[in-house]
Formats: sequence, structure tokens, C-alpha cells
Amino acid sequence: MSKIDEILQKIENGIQDITQLKIQTVMGKLEIDDTKQIDFTPGQEIEGIISKIDLIDGDITTQITEKFYQKYPELVQFHQSREAKGHEIIEGNILALGTIVNALKDMYK
Repeated sequence: MSKIDEILQKIENGIQDITQLKIQTVMGKLEIDDTKQIDFTPGQEIEGIISKIDLIDGDITTQITEKFYQKYPELVQFHQSREAKGHEIIEGNILALGTIVNALKDMYK
């Protein structure tokens, strides 16, 4: 398999990552582990919103905890603005991917 074929295969395998975007706005206590990675403290309740946008199907799925919705309306609005930005990100990714694939095909010929 040529390098170009390998790259095209990786693009094909990763196409779902390019057409779907997950946006999370969550709150909780954070900790830094031994490798300097930041993550939520295990075992705690996390409050927030998660949205999944699928550009191919046009579906947007949003999940929100009731407590977060009631207590942080300004963060709900922030999350909504990130959803709108998410559409732009996905469209940009698809355009960039098309440019890369076409360039690779031209090189392969």
C-alpha cells in the first residue's frame, strides 16, 4: 500500500470524527494527576450540557442536567453559541478534507 493509499484509508476511517462534533459544557471539581493531566475528580456528580451535532443527518442531540439549566442560564447561552460555532467547524473540516483528498488524488495520478 502506498503512502497516499494509507493517508486516504486514514481519512476514510476517521470520516465520522469529521462529520460529528461533540460539544460539552460541564462543571465539577478538577484535579491534576501525576502526568500533569487535568480531569474531573472521580466519583463526583458532574453538572452540564452535552450536544452532539451530525452534519450528514442534520441531527442535533442536546442533554442538560436540570440543576445546571436552572442555576447557570448564562452558561446555557454560552453552550448554545458553541453549538452554532460547531456547525462552522464541521463545514470547515469537510472543505479542508475535500481539498486534501483532491490534492492526494492529483499526486497519485
